[in-house]
Amino acid sequence: MEPSFPTFQRLALGDVPLPAIWQRSATIAQRHSLLRLIAVAIEQNVPLAPLIENWAEDERGYQRTRLRKLAAALKSGRSLPDAIEEVTGVLQDEDLLAIRFDSQIGTRAAAVRQLLSRRNPVSLNPTRKIRGDLIYIVEVLFAALLIVPFLYLKIIPVYQKMMQEFSTEVPTAFVWSIQAARIFVSLWWVFALACLAVGWCVVSTKAGRFVRHFIFDRWLRSAREIYSADVLQKLQIASTAGRPIPGALSTLARYYFAPQIRHKLLFVRNEVEQGADVWQSMAAVDLISQPEQRLLKTTDRVGNRSWALGQLAEIKTNRSRRRWSFLAQWMLPALTLLLGFIVLSQALMIFQPLVRMIEGLL
Repeated sequence: MEPSFPTFQRLALGDVPLPAIWQRSATIAQRHSLLRLIAVAIEQNVPLAPLIENWAEDERGYQRTRLRKLAAALKSGRSLPDAIEEVTGVLQDEDLLAIRFDSQIGTRAAAVRQLLSRRNPVSLNPTRKIRGDLIYIVEVLFAALLIVPFLYLKIIPVYQKMMQEFSTEVPTAFVWSIQAARIFVSLWWVFALACLAVGWCVVSTKAGRFVRHFIFDRWLRSAREIYSADVLQKLQIASTAGRPIPGALSTLARYYFAPQIRHKLLFVRNEVEQGADVWQSMAAVDLISQPEQRLLKTTDRVGNRSWALGQLAEIKTNRSRRRWSFLAQWMLPALTLLLGFIVLSQALMIFQPLVRMIEGLL
């Protein structure tokens, strides 16, 4: 039997593709699938543009448009890294760096394969857990913004009138709550601008990248260690493939996506070109520590540099992940306590006047 509203049913089931209103970045699964496709095409010497065109037919939303733009750029003669850089949101900065590094150094898909192998599953990724906790808090605060104004506009005026009629002493929590509400009302535009700025950083690729690199990367040591580990992993790939370390440093110094790390790598590259020791130059800009510098100098003499670079990168990555895991474990309880304090203040504001008035009648 045919449904009464077949069009609406087809829309609900997703049989009718709708144009994408919010051109958000590709999801983790979409990026990983595209990276694997690129790696296989490079390793098997298969033309990539037809593969991406066919892949686009199986995608939905704006990802299909991005893949078609990527295939068109490749057909026009652009190199793979330049084509990916033109299509905003199809891959992340670190994905583009891995592809460009393989292209410049000549290691085929080694950096891309290493990038895919070291990523944790979504359920075990601490940064994903932190992001989920923040989304939960934002949703709760949004629900609170729908309820709290009703209390102050409808309930509080009635309470004030009742306490005046019963000559009841105004509770301290009630007074503080009123004062906090007045401050919020007088500065509402500040909170609105802050919310707009945060929202813009979330949906905008350029603004989000600016906040991430110039604010968080500057103050979070864990982020800097992740970048240092990434540099060491790229140098390990170059060393394993028999490529010169100065050439790998030159590529990273030109294309690395984090500005602070890129400036440090530029310094290291210039120092190496002047004849300085590469590990000493990296230690001078805090890319590696002094013990790590001595270790790498020793491995150069022994002949197991690639192994040492991989071990140091793994140590830095694990140390940074432990810090992020510790933050993820404590963030949700801390934010929950903050929300609990807000709920407690609203409960005291509502129930203390009732208690005072009841006690006055007894």
